[in-house]
Amino acid sequence: MKKLAVLFLGPLFLIGCSNEQTIEVSGVSADEEKRVEIEDMIRNSEEVYSGTAIMVEKELLVAIQVKPWLGFREQKVEKKLQKEIEEKYPDLKVLVSSDYKMHWETQKLLDEEDEKKVTEEVKKLKDLAKEET
Repeated sequence: MKKLAVLFLGPLFLIGCSNEQTIEVSGVSADEEKRVEIEDMIRNSEEVYSGTAIMVEKELLVAIQVKPWLGFREQKVEKKLQKEIEEKYPDLKVLVSSDYKMHWETQKLLDEEDEKKVTEEVKKLKDLAKEET
């Protein structure tokens, strides 16, 4: 019975301990170099395990998820990443958020085809994030 439990629970435990990051950047198709650099900035942040960035016009919305055991530091991680991106790209209006709902909404926007709708949603999400802070 114990061998059977190990057989079924072992792979689940190993999957849960995965150290793989999932980073997606959208809306920067015109400038591939900038997209790659933003993706690398998020990926190089050791505290982040998942992130989504959407760029429309001169606005960049980055939604991140920090590793679970670092939840008490998520505000610091958020500010550090925002400062890093703003220093690299002073021409962009950057918002970095560690709010899960923001991450969820940006994930939905990645699949959206209509650029006008994406632009409206990003502006709405940025306004919402500013209201909450």
